[in-house]
Amino acid sequence: MFVRRQSSGRTTCLIVAAIVIATMIVACVVLALALSFVSLPGSDSGESAESTATVSDVQTYEETTVSVLDVDQGQAVLVVTGDGSAALIDAGRSQERIREEIEPYVRSLGVSSLDYLILSHPDQDHVGGMPQVFESFDVGTWVDPGIPTTNQTYEESVEIVLERNIPAILARKGEMLSLGPSTTLTLLWPEDDFILDGSEPDSNENSAVVLVTVGDIDILITGDLEDEGEANLVEQMGAGLESEILVVGHHGSNSSSTPGFLDAVNPETAIISVGEDNPYGHPHDEVIQRLRFRDIDIYRTDLDGTIEIHVDGDSYDIDTVETDPGT
Repeated sequence: MFVRRQSSGRTTCLIVAAIVIATMIVACVVLALALSFVSLPGSDSGESAESTATVSDVQTYEETTVSVLDVDQGQAVLVVTGDGSAALIDAGRSQERIREEIEPYVRSLGVSSLDYLILSHPDQDHVGGMPQVFESFDVGTWVDPGIPTTNQTYEESVEIVLERNIPAILARKGEMLSLGPSTTLTLLWPEDDFILDGSEPDSNENSAVVLVTVGDIDILITGDLEDEGEANLVEQMGAGLESEILVVGHHGSNSSSTPGFLDAVNPETAIISVGEDNPYGHPHDEVIQRLRFRDIDIYRTDLDGTIEIHVDGDSYDIDTVETDPGT
């Protein structure tokens, strides 16, 4: 049973503005059509002047739903377009949770297969549920940054990809994935030259960063990217990082969400994927204060459950969903 508990109406002004603009466009079209039937002065008798009016096609978008799933202390983000195309970014730490709660929720949205299954990095709280995802859904393409690791669940996931001949993409900056008619997933990080922790690649700092774009709305998902990775993105992209919604890095750890990064992204809404009473103290108070100082709306999976973002290309609304396993 899935119970939607609340909704945000932050985009009322945008909707009103859109109605006004639409009314003006209609008026212009009517006027142009009327003028096309009026003879110009000085024209030959019985001949009407030719007048053409060109109206730019207005792009329409089917609603895309981006769900930050309640997977306890971990992360999993589902993207479902209006035509049923779907991508899953990460899978939390628990195969049981995927099987008992997340699979029923995903199927309730009409999803039976995943076009893309994306791993941000091979830490257990992001890769732990992957084997069950492969059992629950057909996967079209596996996307993975290829960070060296000894994590056995990651190794199991890669073995499944190889055994089933699932196409694979190396997650690197600049890769663009089309999903459905009007949604794009753009990889902003990592680069080939991994950030190192000593002599080994740093798993968090090389997380795959995914920008989900539907029309004018951007949703930035940063995995466990920390301060050095954030600083690199700010240096390279600056204001190009600006997004309406930020899925907060590293579950609200103080090692992420640096002031400079938050200023560059400049989100209206922040969503923190975090477990209740987790042993790490996430989200850290410093991060919450940085978000509040910037007047950013905050949602948390430990308090709100699964968080749905409904995007129509011009605006978005947010619902929170409580999932009850086995009912």
